[in-house]
Amino acid sequence: MSGRICLLLTVLCFTLGGASDGPLDRGTLRGITGVNVVIDPIAPEIGNEGASSDAIYTRLEQRLRDAGIKVDPASPEFVGFRLTSVRGGRGPFAIAATIGLYQPVVLARDKNIRTATQTWEVATVLLVDAKQVNRACLDSVDELAGRFVSAYKSVNAGSK
Repeated sequence: MSGRICLLLTVLCFTLGGASDGPLDRGTLRGITGVNVVIDPIAPEIGNEGASSDAIYTRLEQRLRDAGIKVDPASPEFVGFRLTSVRGGRGPFAIAATIGLYQPVVLARDKNIRTATQTWEVATVLLVDAKQVNRACLDSVDELAGRFVSAYKSVNAGSK
């Protein structure tokens, strides 16, 4: 089990090498008027313990709306939420939860190349017993959504 948890933490560290919650990353949130919400597919092992994409989507969407952030399914900018997990045998789950903002970008050297990339991100890692997986996943949504809302409001004056 410890080898699988180390692998998860190593992968998480590599994913944290890109966008973060620094001033430049927060600056990429300035002027965004609405976001779509996308939840990556839930791994079967934590889905079997009660975590569901629908519950996570509903929770994240509500947290954004409560904060005054418009949720717009047609928006090219989207908040993505991802859960990654490993479990050794019958032990606890190691779960990494990540939230990020993705938006369209154009390459400076070639204006004809357009793509979407993650420009802001935060993550959390937790170790949780099987009986608590669903609660832990929803708590992670609350925590990470709160961090997104704080970052968003820090660069968008006048938001609720």
